[in-house]
Amino acid sequence: MSRIEFAVEKVKRLNETQAEALLEWLEQRESREALRQKLDAEIEVGLTQLRRGEKIPGEQVHAEIRERSRQRRAEQNG
Repeated sequence: MSRIEFAVEKVKRLNETQAEALLEWLEQRESREALRQKLDAEIEVGLTQLRRGEKIPGEQVHAEIRERSRQRRAEQNG
């Protein structure tokens, strides 16, 4: 029996709660992967800009990070 066949057999035997937990885990994994791909793309844009000599002063970068962090916390706290 292959590993895939083994996994399929295990999944078939899950009860409803276990199946829901597995689906939730898979959705979270997909979400993390999408976020990772987005971050990788943004990093690549930044590296390309740096190679062209387009730089942002450190103080401006820190201010933008603080603002994004503040906005994210405000969204999470409703």
